[in-house]
Amino acid sequence: MCGISGAVRRDAGATFVGSLTDSCTAIQHRGPDARGEYRNGRLWFGHLRLSIIDLSDLARQPMRSASGRYVICYNGEVYNFRELARDLALDNLRSTSDTEVVLRAFEALGTASFARLNGMFAYAIYDAEAQKLWLVRDRLGIKPLYYRIDAERLTFGSEIKALRALDHRETQCDLSSLHEFLYYGNTLGGRTLYEGIQQLLPGHYLELDLRAFTHSVQPYWSLRQQADLRHMIHAPAGELIAETRRLLEAAVRRQLVSDVPVGVFLSGGVDSTAITAFASRHYQGRLATYSAGFDDRNGVDERPKARRIAAHYGTDHHELFIAGGSVAELVEKMVHHHDMPFSDAANIPLYLMAQQVSRQTKVVLQGDGGDELFGGYRRYATLKYYPLLHAAARVGQPFAALIPLPLLRQRVRRYLHAYAARDLGSTMALLLTLENQATRPASAFTPELQRAIERSDPFARYREVQRQFADHDIGSQMSLVDLMVELPDIFLEKVDRSTMAASLEVRVPFLDHDLVDYVVRIPGGGKMPFGRKKWLLKRALRGVVPDDVLFGPKTGFNVPFGYWLRTALKSQFFDHLATLERSRPGVLNASVIQSWYQELETGQSDRSYMLWKLLNFMIWSNNTGVSFSVRA
Repeated sequence: MCGISGAVRRDAGATFVGSLTDSCTAIQHRGPDARGEYRNGRLWFGHLRLSIIDLSDLARQPMRSASGRYVICYNGEVYNFRELARDLALDNLRSTSDTEVVLRAFEALGTASFARLNGMFAYAIYDAEAQKLWLVRDRLGIKPLYYRIDAERLTFGSEIKALRALDHRETQCDLSSLHEFLYYGNTLGGRTLYEGIQQLLPGHYLELDLRAFTHSVQPYWSLRQQADLRHMIHAPAGELIAETRRLLEAAVRRQLVSDVPVGVFLSGGVDSTAITAFASRHYQGRLATYSAGFDDRNGVDERPKARRIAAHYGTDHHELFIAGGSVAELVEKMVHHHDMPFSDAANIPLYLMAQQVSRQTKVVLQGDGGDELFGGYRRYATLKYYPLLHAAARVGQPFAALIPLPLLRQRVRRYLHAYAARDLGSTMALLLTLENQATRPASAFTPELQRAIERSDPFARYREVQRQFADHDIGSQMSLVDLMVELPDIFLEKVDRSTMAASLEVRVPFLDHDLVDYVVRIPGGGKMPFGRKKWLLKRALRGVVPDDVLFGPKTGFNVPFGYWLRTALKSQFFDHLATLERSRPGVLNASVIQSWYQELETGQSDRSYMLWKLLNFMIWSNNTGVSFSVRA
């Protein structure tokens, strides 16, 4: 696992505006073990290495092919690299690294090699003879890859800070992306809050012709094609259960490949317990597991349950107690690591946990993706009744005002707005946010900016993706939409930044390509019959995972940001508000924000998540100096 950075100039005689050295230094945390560079007259690659597979200098990067024609700058892990090397009869390999196999596979197959890679990755390959460059991102967006391109240059990197070190132009906020952020606490798809900076979509590659300096972006894999109804699997339940178990065990076994110790984040839930169960069977040596307790007032302590599971599988178990320390400092730090305001507050305890675990190992396995793949959320079951709920919500909206308790009224209105939305894509979006058109989150900004922000549709990405799967049953639609939107844009973003900030690699076996390719072709009735959450996965794990874990209550993890805002973060919140008001007085509507805060303190309403998003936004705005302008 590593960090990558790079730049290409149209004119060989031009100079880079920013600093190549600073670009690497900005993401040093992603690869503290080694630094490497490749330069020619027009192109530069920078690589920061976290050594996991082949710890020798033979695996250092950027790596050149034996002929000298190709150069790769690679971040990730390809778990099937040994099988791929055998299939392609790749002989005379100079190293035992997956990097060299990825490079040689491209040399043999060109862009067709991308779909052959089972893993998590983001990389650049340069062909000196054809004068072309390719940027590639893994199928489901586990690893990040940002880029900025104009008529004169292309810059790219694992994090936005690497790009900004290469390009010192004034930063303009993208107001349409800001509308998405105000709803979901993050931007969606390839959009960022920086105008001109994009993220390569999962399963896509960018091809740049250096001679003409033209580029195109194309998919090499499509979830829509993989889940096409013509390819669906209609098999007896016993066959589905057995194959799901086999594929999940194979995925865990495959992702144990490493030349350094591998551990597991063990929360005690179904997904992490399944990974622990299979990993303990196949790991060479005694598997290390890690669980945590947190010192926040309403925190969930997963340690007692995880302790019992660790004893069941005989792991080398470690219990961590995470003290939050200075919450204000941590919020600032996480905005820095995300390069944007990012509002899934679970990034804070995950970062603190990664800090402690990284002192003992470089690699852990984690259970992300299980809920999205197998239908683990309550909304998958309730959406079965969407036509009825849609009709009832449209009738019931006016009556919500009669509810006397303000917080209950707020919650009921949220669900009524979601189910009464004009189309299913919008309903799916609104079920994942506390905001709606009635709360008008853009009213936190001055009237001119608010009008500009509200020109864009914050539900466009959800509508676009939901339409791709409109021929599926509704439960499957929500699962597939989550795999394309919520998973890469929220959860995988959180995992990558929070753990790589501590130089820790996290692997996610539930997103193994073979497992995903199989499960997405099973109709909703085969995965969650009658809306029963994770039915297929739980049946596949009978006899592998204890029944009290499989069929026990699901416990979520809640970070008390509302409590923090009223206590430890109160002065920080208003300090940042005052700073932004002084430096750019035409941005925020301070009186509206102050009224929301007062209502939170008095219990009249709970806009704590909106205020949390605004705190992250203000930190980002004040620390980056981003500018805001309304364009006709």
